Amino acid sequence: MENSVRCPSCGNELLQKSRAKLFVVGVIAMGATAGCFFLSPIYWIATSFLVLIGGFLIAWSTLGKGLWCRHCKKFPVL
Repeated sequence: MENSVRCPSCGNELLQKSRAKLFVVGVIAMGATAGCFFLSPIYWIATSFLVLIGGFLIAWSTLGKGLWCRHCKKFPVL
């Protein structure tokens, strides 16, 4: 099965990741931050990384539509 979607930056073929899985993992990462934030200030650094990763995954699944270019390592937005 050929994927006809091309990368706007380099023109190579884009891979389709599961948007549902990306979104669910992003929500889980964001949800895990709620528990870590109230435990101790020591966990705040890990919590900030989880917020960034969760936000990135949610943005990739919604705005990026789960598309990823293997060649230039980018995901096109909109």
